[in-house]
Amino acid sequence: MNLKKIGASVTAGILLVIFCASCVTQTRVNFLTDVDGAEVYVDGEKIGTTPVQKKLSNAVWKDPDILIKKEGYKDLYTGLNKEIKGVNLVSGLLLWWPSLFWVYGPKKNQSYMLMPSANSVQDSVNE
Repeated sequence: MNLKKIGASVTAGILLVIFCASCVTQTRVNFLTDVDGAEVYVDGEKIGTTPVQKKLSNAVWKDPDILIKKEGYKDLYTGLNKEIKGVNLVSGLLLWWPSLFWVYGPKKNQSYMLMPSANSVQDSVNE
């Protein structure tokens, strides 16, 4: 048995596991609204105004609260649309079972419609 080949195989396996673990734990999420310039908050932290991006965890236990605000519109309290992450599922089943903890994460694009507030509708009727 050639120890160099075994060592190279073990090293390649460890690097593969590290690569799979690091690339499957987050998704870069795009927050979009039908009206640009809405403020987006994730778990109470303002991340910017739409359109805006943020990396979010694919962890199955993570379900951040989303708040979208814009003057003249009702505040929108919501969650994320999620999906099964195929790469995580395959790597978890075939290579490294802990990847299964990051198998259900946010969809890449999150689109929201804002509803005008009662005050802004009333103002437009009065004009």
